[in-house]
Amino acid sequence: MPERRPRVLLASGPVGTITPRQSAVALARGFAAAADVAVIGLADGGRPLGEALAEPDGELETLRASWLVRRDDLVAVGADPAPAADPLGGSSADLGRLVGYAVQGTPPATLAIDLTGADVHDAGAGLLGALGAVADVRLDAGPEPLAELTRLSLDAVRARLDGCDLVGLVPAGQEGDLLLGLRGITSRRGRGLGTPAERMLALDAALERFASAAAGPVAQAPGAGASGGLGFAILALGGRLATPAAFCAEASGLDRPLVAADLVVTACDSFDFGSRGGGVVTELARRCEAAQTPLVVVSPVVGMSGREMRVMGVESAHPLETGPDTAAALTATGRRLAAGWTPRW
Repeated sequence: MPERRPRVLLASGPVGTITPRQSAVALARGFAAAADVAVIGLADGGRPLGEALAEPDGELETLRASWLVRRDDLVAVGADPAPAADPLGGSSADLGRLVGYAVQGTPPATLAIDLTGADVHDAGAGLLGALGAVADVRLDAGPEPLAELTRLSLDAVRARLDGCDLVGLVPAGQEGDLLLGLRGITSRRGRGLGTPAERMLALDAALERFASAAAGPVAQAPGAGASGGLGFAILALGGRLATPAAFCAEASGLDRPLVAADLVVTACDSFDFGSRGGGVVTELARRCEAAQTPLVVVSPVVGMSGREMRVMGVESAHPLETGPDTAAALTATGRRLAAGWTPRW
């Protein structure tokens, strides 16, 4: 009976200028002679997220500073807008128009909205207005007009997205952020900007008025304050929040090859105490620990001690020699890792 070949899962984020899946494939080439390999691309947000969700057989459409993915029953959208002129006055209307463009006709089974690049402070009022919400004040002009709100209906938005699994993709670490009060978005951001207390109180009151009209109890939910309050808009429509890396893992069915793997290898741009490899490494470490599968990290920047790695669930990290051909460097590193790991099984 032939010996079983080791099974290695290459689940990578983007490295340099190459996409998540391209990074994973490059690593896999280094392991292919000695192991059975599976490849999956993951990302933290932004255009790399669109690339990860589109690969290998989806369609990625680029629209100025935004992107749109269509794959099977999934539609995903994201934007990288310019910073708001007033950090406490940004509107989410442009993102809402992008979502509206993406869901023309029959809504998809799953609609994922990347909120990681949003520079807004309106609790999603602009997004909801662009999708059909009706109010007696402007919803596309930031938070200030919301102070005069007396009438709001989300019926048209809910009808438009009926039957859709709505997912807001928020930065890792913001899943518990609150919308209102001393720990809310205005207080946290305003204090950092040195905003006068009078303005912070007025903005918080305006957002509270809007949130109470839209979906009162949801205003206090963990995550409602994620991404300038866009988390609230998603939750108000009955949606859910996830990090981009976790959603990529879900959409790609990552757990199935992971539980069958003897080893998981990932790559990232930086793996030091400050970055910790970003959300992709954090998500993989969590899943690998649950599956009791070792996780190895490859990165051009390695700056964590072995103890720090093991605390976060990483078995080891290996430097990637940077050069003009990142894919070739990843393959060479994968080949070296294969020589050290595959004889163990």
